[in-house]
Amino acid sequence: MSDTLLDHREQDQFIKYPRRIVADDTPLPPPAPTEEEDEALFATDAWVESPIHIDYGTNVRVGEGVFINFNCTIIDTCLVSIGARTLFAPNVSIYSGTHPLDPTVRNGTNGPEMGKEVWIEEDCWIGGNVIILPGVRIGKGSTVGAGSVVTKVSWMDGFELAE
Repeated sequence: MSDTLLDHREQDQFIKYPRRIVADDTPLPPPAPTEEEDEALFATDAWVESPIHIDYGTNVRVGEGVFINFNCTIIDTCLVSIGARTLFAPNVSIYSGTHPLDPTVRNGTNGPEMGKEVWIEEDCWIGGNVIILPGVRIGKGSTVGAGSVVTKVSWMDGFELAE
């Protein structure tokens, strides 16, 4: 095994970064004899481009083969679940947290934080600059167009339309 392959593997953000996000402390498997075989060991791992911003980091679940492009923001006050093989374009924002609308109850940083879970099922494609609000479930195989603000989801013949 060459030192170059080991160095590449240890520094590879596509291996370590997604595992940190989902608190996976499973040790990496032993290096394979070739770089191609080594990369195959991680073929189903999530692929996350930096920068990514996550509020708590304890309420995010990411399925196998997920791709998260750069500038993703996840406010994980409640669970945010991203299904297997889902693709995010750049600048996707997911907000599971919210605050009271009444300013006296909201009370700046002294007021309560609330939220609802966000579920993105398997095989979805989330376009660039999409914002997903608390309580949304995006169904399996859905495409959400670039620039959408998803406040709820409607089904129509197996496809979903962001509203």
